[in-house]
Amino acid sequence: MHDTNGITLPIKAGDLQFNSIEDSIEAFRRGEFIVVLDSQDRENEGDLIIAAEDITTEKMAFMIRYTRYLTIYFLNPLPFEILKADVLTLSGIICTPISSSQTTTLSLPQMVAQNADPNRTAYTLSIDASHPSITTGISAHDRALTCRTLAFSSTTSESFRRPGHVFPLRARDGGVSERSGHTEAAVDFCRLSGKAMAGVICELVEDGEEVPGRAERRDGGMMRRDGCLKFGKRWGLKVCTIEDLVNYLGKHEGGMNGISGTG
Repeated sequence: MHDTNGITLPIKAGDLQFNSIEDSIEAFRRGEFIVVLDSQDRENEGDLIIAAEDITTEKMAFMIRYTRYLTIYFLNPLPFEILKADVLTLSGIICTPISSSQTTTLSLPQMVAQNADPNRTAYTLSIDASHPSITTGISAHDRALTCRTLAFSSTTSESFRRPGHVFPLRARDGGVSERSGHTEAAVDFCRLSGKAMAGVICELVEDGEEVPGRAERRDGGMMRRDGCLKFGKRWGLKVCTIEDLVNYLGKHEGGMNGISGTG
């Protein structure tokens, strides 16, 4: 955090507290990012979440700056021995949770017939918006427009080209009360805040440290509980948990406990 003179001040442990679901819904309704953490017994990771209708080029650039690292394995065709594993800082993986009915309406089938993801994150075919301003599809402008297009009421399956650089996710119909994942949390926050049922999410990572004289960074792992709370404090964002969202829905809507999965 910073004082009025721009001097960086330490964040005290007592300042690191989760926000209420009510405050998080209000921030989401205002078009702000929120940070949502899942259980420490699952991924124990935080996602940056915003409604698709609210994502601008500038906000997309912010998301890309703080999104996940990818581990890429290079394999021998046979017998599938791992030759080496490199961790690459890529231009952030942006996912867009939508309802199951939207995946049908927009002709977005699952990416694979048999999902081997441990958390069964339901990736559909990737997309770019079919718009004259879209170039390669990877820029902050292009991905923001693709995400916003998912929120337009006039959008059809012809509004997208496939494959692309944005990854829609099919949410369970029961939301976090059925599956306690970030996919469902994003769609639930859209519903609770009166937004179009399309969110934008990315997994937060630590910056890590530069390796002097080399094009590498070390210790750039996933951002966990305290890191997410510090991140929220730094940028003035509400930080909440899926567990609290499940409890909120149980209290206000009679939802059952979340039962499976993350992501």
